[in-house]
Amino acid sequence: MGNCDGSLNEGKWALMLCGGLGSRMGSLTKDMPKPLLLVHGRPIIWYSFWSLYQKGFRNFVLPIGYLGHMVKDYICEMSQNINCNVYFLDTGTDTPIASRIQQVSHFIPDGQDFFLLNTDTVFNFDVVSMYHHHVEREALVTLSSVEVISPWGILTVDGDDIVAFDRDRKVQRLVSSHISKGYGVVNSGLAWINKSALNLINFDDIGDFETDLFGAVIKEGRMSHFALNGIWIPIDTPKDLAAINYAIEADENHESPMNNLLTSYQHLEDVYT
Repeated sequence: MGNCDGSLNEGKWALMLCGGLGSRMGSLTKDMPKPLLLVHGRPIIWYSFWSLYQKGFRNFVLPIGYLGHMVKDYICEMSQNINCNVYFLDTGTDTPIASRIQQVSHFIPDGQDFFLLNTDTVFNFDVVSMYHHHVEREALVTLSSVEVISPWGILTVDGDDIVAFDRDRKVQRLVSSHISKGYGVVNSGLAWINKSALNLINFDDIGDFETDLFGAVIKEGRMSHFALNGIWIPIDTPKDLAAINYAIEADENHESPMNNLLTSYQHLEDVYT
């Protein structure tokens, strides 16, 4: 049975950020929290939940905030007949991520690894392999990277000559004047974190959570990287939401990865509920 009060249970842990204002979505989030905006008739958070449940997650921590009662009601109703624990805490409406995480960290057992995610991203990849990589490397934090399609045209340059021009190409590596060694990749926002890593930062005097925590872990030599291979679709703006819905609806044969994902999760929901 789903437990919205929370009690310790076996299974992996996820910390699902879901309390933000979603201001970039404009009027769409006036009366609806961003995690409940619909992708092909299902809330974005529905995809996050079933993606993780399918892979053995049974403990879900949600620092709710803006219109948090709606998120809580939805998740409790969805999970009431399945084997999982859900932990909620109202962490405030306009609260920095660092404070939200600090406020709910007591739910997670000491020394436990947990998966940190934003609930405005539709994803499906081998998160279990990422966890094994995290453990094998004895990492405090494992970040995942993704290839992204550039919204701009890509010029291929050889010396002073442009030898190719492309659009809609994936960018694998980034080079910057700030990088003196190696190359850059794009952070997906999906991370495995050992709770003990939080001891490396001072929550009373913190700037940006990711910059401060990841910088501290890198200094400790306990950071790891995992290249994400699968579905990763962040939904930041109304245009993003319209695009993913259009892509699903335009797939007349229902054979796209997103349609396959939707069918898989619907089946999973039917089986477990």
